[in-house]
Amino acid sequence: VRCRVLDAVADAPRAADWDPLAAEFVGDGQNVVVARRLLRALAAVIHVIDGDKAARAESLLAAGGEPSIVLARWARLVPLLMRGDEPVFNDKAAVKQLRKALRSSSTAARAAAARALRLAGGESALAAALEHFPNETAPTVQLQLVETVAALREPTTPEAGKWLAAIATGDYGEDVRERAIVRLGRSGAKEATSALVKALDDRSWQLAVCAAVSLGKTDADEAFAPLQRMLKHADWKMRGAAVVGLMHWSRPEIVEPLIVMLEDADPVVAGAAHHALCTVSRRYETKFAVKDWRAWWGEAKGKHDFTDREATLDKLKKYGYAVPDSEIYQGLDVIVFESRGDHIEQLLTRLEIAHRLTKQGEIPESGVHPEAIFVSNCTGELDGKDEEPLAWYVRTGGSLFGSCWALSETIARIHPGVMQKANTNGQVLDNVRALPVDATSPLLTGVFPDGVVPIYHLEGAHLIDVLDPERCEVLIDSPDSAERHGNGNLAAWFFSGHGVMFDSANHFDLQGLGLAGKLKKGEERQAYAIDHLGLSFASWRETRGDGFWRNPKKAAEEVADLSAFRLLTNFVRSKRMGVY
Repeated sequence: VRCRVLDAVADAPRAADWDPLAAEFVGDGQNVVVARRLLRALAAVIHVIDGDKAARAESLLAAGGEPSIVLARWARLVPLLMRGDEPVFNDKAAVKQLRKALRSSSTAARAAAARALRLAGGESALAAALEHFPNETAPTVQLQLVETVAALREPTTPEAGKWLAAIATGDYGEDVRERAIVRLGRSGAKEATSALVKALDDRSWQLAVCAAVSLGKTDADEAFAPLQRMLKHADWKMRGAAVVGLMHWSRPEIVEPLIVMLEDADPVVAGAAHHALCTVSRRYETKFAVKDWRAWWGEAKGKHDFTDREATLDKLKKYGYAVPDSEIYQGLDVIVFESRGDHIEQLLTRLEIAHRLTKQGEIPESGVHPEAIFVSNCTGELDGKDEEPLAWYVRTGGSLFGSCWALSETIARIHPGVMQKANTNGQVLDNVRALPVDATSPLLTGVFPDGVVPIYHLEGAHLIDVLDPERCEVLIDSPDSAERHGNGNLAAWFFSGHGVMFDSANHFDLQGLGLAGKLKKGEERQAYAIDHLGLSFASWRETRGDGFWRNPKKAAEEVADLSAFRLLTNFVRSKRMGVY
């Protein structure tokens, strides 16, 4: 009820709504799904209040006494007040307001403010982040400041390059250094090379492999020699990262070394070399065979165009949101981790999307590589020897998607400390309405058509407990789930090295009309499909007289629930466009 009230206020704000919202802003105890909506509603009301809107907004802090929870909320509210035709705060005024949270003794408030600086943008925000960083001791805040500086000043500039390089090789936490190393991986980042070469020898293999990939992404002349030496490293993870780095460096000199790596003793390294050659040659159908690649190079040497694929590909045209979902997967290596709970492979087969399977204990032999996508079905239980290859895959640029138990059994095992299974009372068995946290997010394009509210089927679900709210973005939540299970986070993601981790609390395949057992008539199934599955009226008009609607099994086979799959597809689309 509270969420519906706040959504209504956000849609149709009135000055009279101020008092109850202001009272809630300075209070605690609200579930996070309510708190998110509270900020949106408050921002909407402040925008319509007569008089000095900035002063009215600032009165929230005065009334709250600036405790941690209020300052964190304030930091998240300020960027919302910069939106619209008549923003309450411009960039300079916003930074002034965010400094109040940056001075807090609360790590949570400072982290929220550090991220909000990035959203505020401008030179004032950049200056505030640079000024605050030397005095900051909390790694979660330092990480947000690194991301803010990298976002507001191109790492290719000498100033940002030197600053990030000092952090990459400095005495900071591993996560903080990792973000600096990753952000240095930009073509033309001249200040990055020496720092990245130094990081190749870091005792943390996670940092070393990130450095190898970033070194290749700099396109620096000096990158080739250290990456070539790294191909002979005793550790397969280092050899594999050097392969990926050379793929990004993409010059004629890399072809011979990559062909040699096709015969590496480790299947992950050999597979990465094959797909690196596919990428730089743009010959995705070439077989995994040394003789075939030598034959190609014998003909192409001196003729092949190694122009950076980022500069030559019209990605918006090829992978943009107007392109059908099925085309996004064409030529992509889709790897599915077979498991007991979810079966996205069945949905992929129905959609005629090519994929291959792997299972527990076989990931090292499956040849995971960062040009692929990896889907971990629920339950997602890894064998011990599966963990390092998957962690390497993501750190070097892979996209890993998990459903339900895969949150605990895959994601939290290979990158702990960002999100985990929520502590709920017993199993979560439920059907709940799913809602967008930020409807403007491009990652939610097509997931929530107008008037459509997806129903998520939670089959013993692992709901998402966000441990680092500034690093981990929740895309979908549910007031129903929060009401009945104490947690409403249904879909969330975060960066891990050069790659991303995404989790959905529901299953990718166990959805749709097959679970709507109480619907007895064809008309009821049609209405459900329009309201909750996103069936278009055009499709309904074409099929409303078909007999399959009268049979629950046949109706479920004919009309799929693609809401969770569309969310995954948007990540794949972003990966292929070079966004993530």
